[in-house]
Amino acid sequence: MKVALYSGNIPSTTFIENLIEGLSSSGIEIYLFGKQKKKINYKGHVKIFATPDSGIARMLFVFKESGKLFFKNSELFFKSIRLIRKRNSGMKTMLKDAGVLLPMLNNEPDIFHIQWAKTVEQYPEIFELMKCRFALSLRGAHINYSPLNDENLAAAYRKNFPAIDGFHAVSAAIGREAMKYGADLKKIKVIHSSVKDELLKKKLEVYKGDKTLEIISIGRFHWKKGYHYSLDAMNILKNKGVNFNYTIVAQGEIPEEILFMTDDYKIKDKVKIIQGLSYDKLINKLKESHILLLPSVEEGIANVVLEAMAVGVPVLTTDCGGMSEVVFDSANGYIVPARSPEAISEKIIDFINSDFNFKNKIISRAKETIEKEFSREKQIKEFSEFYGSLLNISP
Repeated sequence: MKVALYSGNIPSTTFIENLIEGLSSSGIEIYLFGKQKKKINYKGHVKIFATPDSGIARMLFVFKESGKLFFKNSELFFKSIRLIRKRNSGMKTMLKDAGVLLPMLNNEPDIFHIQWAKTVEQYPEIFELMKCRFALSLRGAHINYSPLNDENLAAAYRKNFPAIDGFHAVSAAIGREAMKYGADLKKIKVIHSSVKDELLKKKLEVYKGDKTLEIISIGRFHWKKGYHYSLDAMNILKNKGVNFNYTIVAQGEIPEEILFMTDDYKIKDKVKIIQGLSYDKLINKLKESHILLLPSVEEGIANVVLEAMAVGVPVLTTDCGGMSEVVFDSANGYIVPARSPEAISEKIIDFINSDFNFKNKIISRAKETIEKEFSREKQIKEFSEFYGSLLNISP
């Protein structure tokens, strides 16, 4: 079975890289198309078809791929050029799109798995030019709010979603959102993200309340992450005399709003902002914390929550997106309404005052949830079955 995992960038996100690693080790041949941002050596059956980023190199690459396709299938070559010209008025953009599409036509897989839904608007030609099966992953912003702000994107979804043979949803909630744009419920398969097995091995010390409470939030700077609500909650905790430190690890420029709030609330000495960390350092920072706070107003299922549950850090999350499919209040974590700083602060105080056995049960049940529902083995098995169903291959 040959499966293309298309995100446009090589390497891609942690989720996609983990999927590449898992699927290739299971015997599936993986094709990767797009720009190669840095050199990477994959284990297993992985083939990279990289498109050069620079002008001259890209032009030579397009000429070479054009020649291959012309001699392989001249009718398909002329059709592809005609469709690319129809959507592009300038030579530069034509070359750019040809550099993306021609390698796909020359090395067509059995299944073309689109990782980002916006691809259906960027390269709609694939549905006319490629004869393979199409799968689409449903992810956060691309489904939950981008089409609400962009009618052209919403129209592209409504036009092309019926051509998708199967949808991968990280949560049932995001699958329901995709149905608004024509995704067929019968074609939607919920497959949860997974965490690395080694994260489950270390047992952390349960917070006893005798130290400064270390709270951490992890995720990029974006309005949907709800950091202003978490800072509101930190101000409430400060006014109630709670002894805490709050760390935000987020990539990107720090928004002025965040800086203003820490200064206005006079909590600059309690709030530390780290602008990005490598994965290993991020996990170590997480392990040093007593509770993970996810104050988001929109999520699919946040990977950082799964990682915290795996390593034994209690999770406090808002009830947004698919988070209630993972975290159950006072069972394997804590969950509060979105946009409620008061609820966040109250739940943190409840956590501090809970006894040792209760906290230990929360941690143990969280690990059990990960082992049962979010293991790498389960994820790869379900993806293999998902791909097999698209090709009518029995597992």
